[in-house]
Amino acid sequence: MKKRKKPKTDAAPAIGEKLLTLREAAEVLRLSTRTMRGYLQRGEIEGRIIGGRWRFRRADLDAFFANAPRNSDFAGKNSHGD
Repeated sequence: MKKRKKPKTDAAPAIGEKLLTLREAAEVLRLSTRTMRGYLQRGEIEGRIIGGRWRFRRADLDAFFANAPRNSDFAGKNSHGD
């Protein structure tokens, strides 16, 4: 019995982790899904639409967190001068 050899392909390596949904990614970052969508629209979080739904890699969420500013300036949102 001869074994068939699989043809070689130069495909990208398989994703080694589970992809997260928008809700799951928001939970990881402790954000609302609305806030997540804002970051997506501004291109601040890496994500892909697969099958009509947003999907995220944990590594991309970790990179977003690592690059996020440590202090936020909320003066534009709440300019009471407190």
